[in-house]
Amino acid sequence: MAVYEALYRKWRPQTFDDIVAQPHITTTLRNQILRNKTAHAYLFTGSRGTGKTTSARIFAKAVNCLHPQNGNPCLECELCKDAEAGTLTDIIEIDGASNNGVDEVRNLRENAVFMPVRCRYKIYIIDEVHMMSAGAFNALLKMIEEPPSYVKFLFATTEIHKVPATILSRCQRFDFRRILPADIAARLQYVASQEAFSITDAAADRIARISDGGMRDALSLLDQCAAVTDAIDIGTVEEAVGIAGSESVFAVLDAIAEKNASSALQIVDQLYRQSKDMTRFADELSQQLRSVMMLKSATSAPEILQCMPTDLERLKTLAERMPMGMVLAALDAIRQCCDRMTRSGSRRMELEMTLIRICGEVRQEQGDIKALTERIAALETQLASLLKQGVRPASLQTQPKSRRDEAPARNLQVEAAPDEKTYVPVKCWPTILERFDEVNPSVSGLLQGSVAYANEDKGILLLIVRNRLFKKLFTSSDAAALGQSAFQVTGKKYAIRYKCEETDAEQTSAVDQLLQRAQASGLEVAGAEQNPI
Repeated sequence: MAVYEALYRKWRPQTFDDIVAQPHITTTLRNQILRNKTAHAYLFTGSRGTGKTTSARIFAKAVNCLHPQNGNPCLECELCKDAEAGTLTDIIEIDGASNNGVDEVRNLRENAVFMPVRCRYKIYIIDEVHMMSAGAFNALLKMIEEPPSYVKFLFATTEIHKVPATILSRCQRFDFRRILPADIAARLQYVASQEAFSITDAAADRIARISDGGMRDALSLLDQCAAVTDAIDIGTVEEAVGIAGSESVFAVLDAIAEKNASSALQIVDQLYRQSKDMTRFADELSQQLRSVMMLKSATSAPEILQCMPTDLERLKTLAERMPMGMVLAALDAIRQCCDRMTRSGSRRMELEMTLIRICGEVRQEQGDIKALTERIAALETQLASLLKQGVRPASLQTQPKSRRDEAPARNLQVEAAPDEKTYVPVKCWPTILERFDEVNPSVSGLLQGSVAYANEDKGILLLIVRNRLFKKLFTSSDAAALGQSAFQVTGKKYAIRYKCEETDAEQTSAVDQLLQRAQASGLEVAGAEQNPI
């Protein structure tokens, strides 16, 4: 009976042409072999399952192959076959995690002085080299810098930051990229077509995204799914891997958007009873929230989305319902939850606390903002109505700190009425006010009902303002901002002057009462002073 071989081992690339999504590396290595200009030490770095160790093995076979084919090993000669079987003594593969001491490196140095037995080069492949101790690295330095002409070193690591700079400077470094989901899905389809099972496009795409850029992880997941059924679909993937379906993910996201913690907790309970992986589910939530964030902030670049086509419409709906602040807060909380889950004894509890916290904070924040906005709007409406009727207060309260230290722009005021011959009405004044409102809404509100005249010869923009609070609030910096807004609309630079058309109504009590109510509500009255208008 034949021994079953795992798919990731059976379908491990045998030549540089078989390596997926690393052309910047495979092309360079093949050219070096073709031109006989190979280096004495290489360092391959990148995330797991991207082809580092596989490339090192192919390189070791190619430089020693008796009949190389365009920089690739022929796979037919005795050296290639023995190297693939692991019986070629001139290719030594070492695990850096298990052989990380000074004594192991000293043994390596002693053996490296001997000529290769059958091959042209003696190749040392050290995997996970970052696990070696500082003493081991120091013992290896001289050998890496000036090895015998027949010795080559190939290092592989997933944590390049742990490798000393003295080692990095002595090696040619190659960075392996994460493999794109589309490339992984295509490879899975090919493997399935060569095996006795089939896989749907949606299932291949799902596995590709779960594997997070690692081909080995993807093939292992495919192997796991093939043990369930010969016709693999997306349901098979979710069942075999123990992940929740997209319906559960979107149901929780809908609950977050509705601030409904109870609904979110019920879904988590159902998934827990089905033995779903809570950590993986939290990661799925964060991935979909990232897609929502991208939809809201980068709608012109859909290629950066990492979502299945069938999920796009639901993501767009969520993006319309959830403000960006809510999305960012939820995403940050769930990513922190994923980090805590690696150290927590109860992953379910961590996720439940996070969902409660998200829904609770959102409800409180939205409720506070909504209530405050409604109170401000009601007070502004009443105040505007009274001012429109000509009612003015006898006195106002203290000026807020944000404007207390800035003197009103009294030097900008003019008393004479504009001369119709030299000042012409500004027809685009409403547009200028709209632009000014974007940068200074508090002051622009006081310009409601105002008109503007321009003296083109002197470059003056004269405002006729009917709101008496304007005199108390308008400052030089406000004038500069208004001038900039006018320049953006008209393309002309103006000096700002204004004239207040004051009313003589004596009905002060209503406004005074309104201001007192505003203070009692905890609101500051913008621009108020002790002196009467």
